[in-house]
Amino acid sequence: MAIKIPALLFASLGLISLSSCNGSSIDTIKAMESNYDNEDKSITLIGEFDAPLFTFSSGKSTFIPMNFVVKSSAFSSEKFTATSVILPIGTNKNNVLFEIPMDQKKYSLKDFYVVDNTGEKINLEKHTTYKMTGTVHYTELEKPESERDNTNFNYKITNVIIEKD
Repeated sequence: MAIKIPALLFASLGLISLSSCNGSSIDTIKAMESNYDNEDKSITLIGEFDAPLFTFSSGKSTFIPMNFVVKSSAFSSEKFTATSVILPIGTNKNNVLFEIPMDQKKYSLKDFYVVDNTGEKINLEKHTTYKMTGTVHYTELEKPESERDNTNFNYKITNVIIEKD
């Protein structure tokens, strides 16, 4: 019986560390969606990139607004999404790359790659966890103060640095 207790304790500690709270990232996303306090500030989130919601047009765009998904724990189905994480398209560090045949109309995670800060190209279908750091800009604050809708918290995250966590 004495041998079982340390094994159970070790297993419990392992589960606790795997399911550790990602509250800081969630709190940051909630704040970005409810006030302008993060304007021109650098934020850090832990999560994974998701394929963006966009339609193909001319193909001349040099940036893609990606989604970044944060979960409260490793075993949670509850998700929070930072939208409009603006990544340059290409094979350079901190870029996004998509490889889609010209005649393909639909896309999925398997068609997208993130190039991290070390230059490693990683397919989004692998569901890799990243530490993403970037600067928040609210589109509403670009308007004159008299024309602003103080309930519109649409933002863009730019100057993104992508690190595997």
